Amino acid sequence: MIFRIDTILRFWVYCSYQNHQHKKASHTRAEMIVEILRDYERTGDAMRYLNAKGQIAWKASPWLISHLADAEREVRQDMEESS
Repeated sequence: MIFRIDTILRFWVYCSYQNHQHKKASHTRAEMIVEILRDYERTGDAMRYLNAKGQIAWKASPWLISHLADAEREVRQDMEESS
């Protein structure tokens, strides 16, 4: 099964997949990815949409992108303060 996922969300799905892989060994890879994407949709971290070809795809929500930008900004500030 092909999943159309943007780069930011793909990274976080991969991280979640690695964390859940050992806990749910009875699930297939595709089942686990679908479950992770559904969880991300429920929490507002991902959005499902139709791409230009009319295919279902997922991307990081504006909230997740903003949250990640804030976290990156805080890390940069901490690094500058410690230098």
